[in-house]
Amino acid sequence: MKNYLKNQSKLLTNLLSFSLMIGGLNLINPFVTSAQETNQNNLISIDYETPAFDNQMIELDPIKISVSYKPYDYNIDDESGNLTYDIYYDNQLQSSGQEITVNWGEVSLQNFNNDNIPEVIVDTFSGGAHCCNKKIIYHWQNDQFNQIDLGFRDGGGGEFRDLDQDGNMEFVTFDNAFLYRFSSYVASFPPTMILTFRNDNFENVTTEYPNYLRETLNEMYQRYQEVSNSEYPEVNGILAGYVAQKILLGEYEEGWEFMLAHYDQNLDNWGLDIYDDNGELMGSYPDFPTALEAFLIEQGYLNSEQ
Repeated sequence: MKNYLKNQSKLLTNLLSFSLMIGGLNLINPFVTSAQETNQNNLISIDYETPAFDNQMIELDPIKISVSYKPYDYNIDDESGNLTYDIYYDNQLQSSGQEITVNWGEVSLQNFNNDNIPEVIVDTFSGGAHCCNKKIIYHWQNDQFNQIDLGFRDGGGGEFRDLDQDGNMEFVTFDNAFLYRFSSYVASFPPTMILTFRNDNFENVTTEYPNYLRETLNEMYQRYQEVSNSEYPEVNGILAGYVAQKILLGEYEEGWEFMLAHYDQNLDNWGLDIYDDNGELMGSYPDFPTALEAFLIEQGYLNSEQ
């Protein structure tokens, strides 16, 4: 079984070498730490070779975490979780958790808001070529740990960075709704999403970082050029993200005109079908621009009057 998992992980890593890099984020590879600036002494990492262990400790005063792990067993239908942890504040047990993770995971301590009390980050992986990473944050507030679940996210999930060097961490990720929407996964380039830790929670502050948005927009354009000149010019998934990114920068009209001039009119019906809430096919849009406009309205990038 160990050799099987090792071979599967190597195969997956080779597959993920074809991943897109979005604004420095690895869109596909989950085997990338989400807290790159975390001191290794404040981090417990798990991969496909990690044996079972009990009560490994990491500590960053005044918080301490005890972590236990056993490799995921595909032959046992156990949803209780193979990664367990106890969180202490001033040596007093305050919170416990149990999660399922497959061949990869991290538990770490990192200060998000420069208040000298670190947050606990529990990062797990569901298994699969792309999906999904789940990040849970524990923040000390009002003499107890407040749990913040960032949910399941595709493509590595995102990472924590201090984008403006103010001591507060931003969670840099992308809008998962664009993946597969108008193209294959590898031909998708979703727009940026940036959350920051304010008022004891994460708030969407994407438009507050225009320089970062511009850098990613340039990467989108470069990616479009590469794909449009390739043997398989699957560009509509990139152009969908490009228009959304231009909207975030306040440049909707310019982005829309670029899309109209460059979209693939000969591509199949990817993204054109319309489904009801029960997943039943209702009809289809006549073309990619019409489908994209409806999608951007649905996702809140546009209003119906634009």
